[in-house]
Amino acid sequence: MGDDQVSRRRPLDALVVELATGLIDADARNVERVYSALLRDLNTDFGTDTCFLRHNDHDLDASVLVAEWPPRPSIPDPDPLGNVPFCDADPVFASTRDQTTVMIYRPSDQPRPYRDRVTTGSGEPSTTMVAVPLVGEDRTLGVLGFVSFRDRVWSTEEIDAVTAVGAMLAQVHRRVAAENELRRHALHDELTGLLARRGLSEELRTRLRGDEPIAVLFADVDRLSALNDFLGQGIGDRFLRTVADRLTHRLPSAAVARLGGDEFVLVVGDVTTAADGVALGERVRRTIAEPMSIGDDRVTRTASVGVTVGTENPYELLRRADRAALRAKASGGNAVVEYSGGTADEALSRNGLELSLGEAVATGALVLHHRPEVDLRTGRLTAVESSVRWPHPTRGLLGPADFVPVADMSNLAPELGRWIVEQTCRAHATRLSRTGRADLRVHVTLSPGFVASVAFPDAVAAALDRYGVDPRLLCVGVSETGMVDSVTRTADALAAVRASGVRIALDDVGSGYGSLLHLKRLPLDVLTVDARFARDAVGDAGDRAVLAALATVAREMSLDAVATGVDNPEVARTLLGLGFGPARGAAVGPWADEVVPAVTGTAGLPPTGPRLG
Repeated sequence: MGDDQVSRRRPLDALVVELATGLIDADARNVERVYSALLRDLNTDFGTDTCFLRHNDHDLDASVLVAEWPPRPSIPDPDPLGNVPFCDADPVFASTRDQTTVMIYRPSDQPRPYRDRVTTGSGEPSTTMVAVPLVGEDRTLGVLGFVSFRDRVWSTEEIDAVTAVGAMLAQVHRRVAAENELRRHALHDELTGLLARRGLSEELRTRLRGDEPIAVLFADVDRLSALNDFLGQGIGDRFLRTVADRLTHRLPSAAVARLGGDEFVLVVGDVTTAADGVALGERVRRTIAEPMSIGDDRVTRTASVGVTVGTENPYELLRRADRAALRAKASGGNAVVEYSGGTADEALSRNGLELSLGEAVATGALVLHHRPEVDLRTGRLTAVESSVRWPHPTRGLLGPADFVPVADMSNLAPELGRWIVEQTCRAHATRLSRTGRADLRVHVTLSPGFVASVAFPDAVAAALDRYGVDPRLLCVGVSETGMVDSVTRTADALAAVRASGVRIALDDVGSGYGSLLHLKRLPLDVLTVDARFARDAVGDAGDRAVLAALATVAREMSLDAVATGVDNPEVARTLLGLGFGPARGAAVGPWADEVVPAVTGTAGLPPTGPRLG
């Protein structure tokens, strides 16, 4: 094999496509493994001796080794190739800080400090190196490097291929960095710096691994809302930060979390008896009840503290502590109550549900179900509706109404919403590929809490881009029942997403809360009519009048009107007569793990039946 020729397993274009496919599912949890596999393939296909990936840490102003192939058999300590500060770097390493084009270093081009660093770190002489920059929007993110222990010539086609790989790695770097930042925010409460629900969940799991009892204390501040009402939100926030500081410093061995506006949870190890737990609870109660001066105001608030000690799972311990705190508050507050047990089917507390929901999202325990949308006039499958479900370990399969409002009342709305959008786009990309239906749309309803959040537009754009779904095929629905207090924020967020081509639907129209106001203020393409009207339309003249009016309004506003609740052929025929086309319901197709395009429905429309393909 000559110096300028390499025997390849596959053509360069096929290599780039295969590598791109391998990077699609890279995330913060698996990225190290993905990087190693990619470097292995690159090293083999380009016939180099070693391949490496480095990231620029702009906070440390250093180049950091992320992955290499093959792994060095012996790594010096300290590793001269590990973290290389740019201020102390040789000219080659220093140039990678702001590098924007591919650089090729031949043996005669390399300065001696660089050759010495490589030889010390790898035990090999430095010969030909190609450095491919990972270029971000405003700075260089790192470098992909190829080293040959000979004088290797690189062709223009090879440079083009590795440049494409570098661009893909830059995308992965940005995506993973965003995930890590979101994770950091998810683990901690922004106001106090304490653990948030996700962080508390991880702390509980960690402390329970040793099978030793731990104490969980749930402290609910009494009458905090009155403090906010009379002295202002700013005073209330300063009060909470002061409480957080006191708890952290006075119980240094405890992991302290803030779950909601006025709720704190402490996890303490080395507690073996309920009496010890109650004693800790008294310390917490007294700590919160101590008067504090905030500006010119002297503030005092008490707390209701629930205590439990055990080795059960995180959800169960938090549930018990929460129930005990509720009993303390019910007794008048300013008290400590030990959990005294209850029936096995006792209702799950909201905070316990929040904690287990956070775990479900983090571990991928949620699932999507799908059902078809069919045009009643033609019987043709026009769209698929996707909806989240939660196979709960004790409560069975939960629908979105059972837990999405819980996410909206907590800091879980962005995390849950992002998961739903990601999985919807992923499933639809597979569906489009399998069916060959380039015009098939997907509809997914997202919670108002997520839609009104800053995370919403970027989450939708990222999911569409990641799975290659045309934005015009995605329809985002938002229920009118959840927008009482956030119509303006919701409208702005929906407009931003709609500008990319995504269709917007107002779901459950007619269920209340000012449908006409929402029709006027929201940037809409679709109206989805509340299922209750369709179900009673056959025998209720009032419901038929409402449906006819909604169909007329949709036509006048150039909106598509989708009927739901089409549970039998008679309802379908009634809706056809009222002017509806697209429809969903049991007669069209049930909720399932996936919509099978070959299925024929019985919506009772055209005599030949629906054509679902």
